[in-house]
Amino acid sequence: MTICILTPRFPFPENGGDVLRINNIARHLKREGHRLVLVSLCDHEHPDTVAAGQLYDAIHIVPHHWRTAAWGSLTHLLRGKPIQCGFYHSRAFVRRLREVVSYEHPDLYIAHLLRMSPYLERLGVEAQSIVEMTDALSKTYNLCRDVKGIGIKPLIYRIERRLIKRYEKHVSETFPKVVLVSPADIDYLKTFVSSAESLTLHTNGVDCPTLPCDIVADNNKLVFIGNMRTLQNQDAVQFFVQEVLPRLLPKYPQLRLYVVGAQPPKAIQDLTNEHVIVTGCVDDLNATIRDAAVAVAPVRIAAGIQNKVLVAMSQNLPVVMTSLIACPIPQLRDGENVLIRDTAADIAAAIDQLLTDKSLRQRIADGGHTMVEQHYSWSEKLKGIETINQ
Repeated sequence: MTICILTPRFPFPENGGDVLRINNIARHLKREGHRLVLVSLCDHEHPDTVAAGQLYDAIHIVPHHWRTAAWGSLTHLLRGKPIQCGFYHSRAFVRRLREVVSYEHPDLYIAHLLRMSPYLERLGVEAQSIVEMTDALSKTYNLCRDVKGIGIKPLIYRIERRLIKRYEKHVSETFPKVVLVSPADIDYLKTFVSSAESLTLHTNGVDCPTLPCDIVADNNKLVFIGNMRTLQNQDAVQFFVQEVLPRLLPKYPQLRLYVVGAQPPKAIQDLTNEHVIVTGCVDDLNATIRDAAVAVAPVRIAAGIQNKVLVAMSQNLPVVMTSLIACPIPQLRDGENVLIRDTAADIAAAIDQLLTDKSLRQRIADGGHTMVEQHYSWSEKLKGIETINQ
């Protein structure tokens, strides 16, 4: 069948968990024999249509300008609608989508993330549509309430929380299938969604590549992986740099943290020094991280399964993470395939253990790789995602 996929940003380069997820969904659908039509907003001038063309059968790009986004955000706020839906509202997108529908006649529509759902409601094709919500955003915004010091985002999230929760309820009760990556998020939505039959679990996955045999870990290299546009990743990096790293440097004076992820804001770039390297987007994520001694994920604000954890484990890296992001992955066992710590002192102590004890480091790394290989392949996790609940 022909499947029309709507995305809020052009999904290449693959420089964040959101685009990795939708592209892996697309790869799964492609393997199942479906024809894929991409209709995407794009906020930069030179989208990589060559790479996209290897995955999507037809590509339609609508430029997304900051003035339009700002105006849409304001008008939606004044009307009591989610700000992010306004940010991604585009009349040009509506026109292009109608044109695409008129000659492609899609059998199925997939809105990637909640913010693209209004377009499907505008078309009146809810019965043929899947909302790939991924995370329960209002749950994440609840965790953002007490975060300070990262610009205006926490304030916006506090305003947005009520608006987005109301819209999550509406979408969950209107569309026949709403996909999330975490059982905890589904349980959360069920507390205020009156009819929850639409809520469906398809967790994140990862590809486990064959690793080169000659990799030698750099005992002075730590890595943090994440889309640096998001508040939760910015908070995690600042927390690590300000509260964890200083506890390690007296013993490991050559230690370096590599912050690997797209679009780091000025607040993150300003952390750069001899011990903190902010790479921005990299051409080859796996090659950048695979020689690290430890991957860190000190995330204190999160929803769903974090790709950063699965990617690190797929590269046979031992991971130190917080309990918040460990919870959605039931196969994790502290001390067997991961080290789970929450306070700055405990995170630093766990990293010290791994840097000191190479046998422990190898055991945790091997355990994590095996867990990912056995339980988190994309093909297994996405099986049946294109089937609408009846």
